[in-house]
Amino acid sequence: MDVTKLPFNEFIGLKLSDEPNYLLMFDDRAEYLNHLNTVHAGALFTLAEATSGHYLLGQFDELPDIVPVVRKVEIKYRKPAIGAVYSNAAFLNTGKSEVLEALAQKGRVLLEVEVSLYDRSGTTVMQAVFEWFVTKR
Repeated sequence: MDVTKLPFNEFIGLKLSDEPNYLLMFDDRAEYLNHLNTVHAGALFTLAEATSGHYLLGQFDELPDIVPVVRKVEIKYRKPAIGAVYSNAAFLNTGKSEVLEALAQKGRVLLEVEVSLYDRSGTTVMQAVFEWFVTKR
């Protein structure tokens, strides 16, 4: 599944990163700004959530029958974001093999994906941990 093609993500303009070291991004657009003329927290959250799902699904291409659902999110806004914003993600406290084993044994697993968002200069503007509940169809 391409998370950039989900109706809401497509509507707000999320896309695959044009920088090779990042996963997703959104451009520098006035529609993303808040009352301080920086990127709105809601736009940042949307990019982070999409990145988390994109990363998770990308790690399990061989399992097309999984259903991930966000269960909990912890967010830390670090710096005001100005301009284009980029994202990266990684599993937190678990590895792919552990997740595959739990899915094989129980048919479900809880896992955490840590997401970091960056401005064009590489400054971290937000970090979040998404807890996902993943089951097999």
